[in-house]
Amino acid sequence: MLKALSIGGCFIVLAGCAAAPRAPLPAHLLWQDQAFDYDAALVSVGKRDLFELDAGLLSKLHDPRIQNSSAQYRLNHLVSLLFEPETKDFSYSKNHSTIAAETWRRKSGDCLSLTVLSYSLAKALDMPVQMQEVRVPVVFDRRGSVEFLNRHVNLLISGRSDGGLYVKDGLMRSGDVIIDFEPQVASRREGTALSDDGILARFYNNVAAEYLAQGDLTLAYAHFKAAVLADPGYSPSYSNLAQLYTRKGLLWSAEQLLLYAIALNDDADIALRSLHQLLVSQGRESEALKYKEILQAKQEKDPYYWLGVGLHHLQEGNYQRAVSALEHAQDLTRGFQEVHRYLAIAYWRAGKPIQAKNQLSVLASLMVGELGFAALGKENQQTP
Repeated sequence: MLKALSIGGCFIVLAGCAAAPRAPLPAHLLWQDQAFDYDAALVSVGKRDLFELDAGLLSKLHDPRIQNSSAQYRLNHLVSLLFEPETKDFSYSKNHSTIAAETWRRKSGDCLSLTVLSYSLAKALDMPVQMQEVRVPVVFDRRGSVEFLNRHVNLLISGRSDGGLYVKDGLMRSGDVIIDFEPQVASRREGTALSDDGILARFYNNVAAEYLAQGDLTLAYAHFKAAVLADPGYSPSYSNLAQLYTRKGLLWSAEQLLLYAIALNDDADIALRSLHQLLVSQGRESEALKYKEILQAKQEKDPYYWLGVGLHHLQEGNYQRAVSALEHAQDLTRGFQEVHRYLAIAYWRAGKPIQAKNQLSVLASLMVGELGFAALGKENQQTP
């Protein structure tokens, strides 16, 4: 997952009737190197390091018998490396992002780590592959004093027209295939394509968030800065960096970073939350109210927000409230498989079997002709 977090009530990212402000000062004018003893050498992983495979593994993948084989054979070989019984110890583990070679050695990783590894394997096999970011329900994961909001990435293998794809759970349909390591939270639709620099920025952001949660502000700053430099358009890096500045009492700079994040990306709920709380903490309630209203207006028409609310109530055992939230999500969208899947569960647990069966029928109709979805199963569903 991609980490966004909240520290002591201030959010950081692992509009409505009011308009967001224009971008303030460029971020490079807001660096605070001296305050955090910045040294670029503290960031030891470069782009090549992130994607580079273990030499022995790469040699096997470059075997002419594999390289000269059909696209279908190479695709099946990729899937066998990731999902077949001989690699059944390959597991999903959240909260720690690693480079491709380390993920292969560890045989585990979070969704970003496993996506990077899969991408590197697919590239070595000369496959048409794209990393992508997909929206998932808005659900927070609290760890001690830090609250994380996770984003999600997976892999799209495109342009296939030959046969099906055998994976752990059976035969997938022909066409595009998504490889995902936390399928319970992911959309089966195509997401937003990510460049190598975009995924590098997300890797640095995750590492920085880990350091921030551990209280190592120097390493957190170095990696947040590296994330911004790798992909200046990735807005969560700015809002996360703002939380670091807030810890140091650099409130004006934190505010400017949050304004920049909001102006940079329409999907900036965390920055809006953080800015609202920052202004309230300074007694600037009238200014803060504007951002609260923007956030509420955005949430009111965001099915992912209501899906997250519904999942929270499901986990808490508040089934009628879950139904209400998920019905609201359903009213906001069409063809949204995740809503129908969880609404069926909510209806069933709320003692409404007829409505649950109706949702399953809708879900089944939506799944006809969908993208193939190769998934690494887990015993228990994890909160996104």
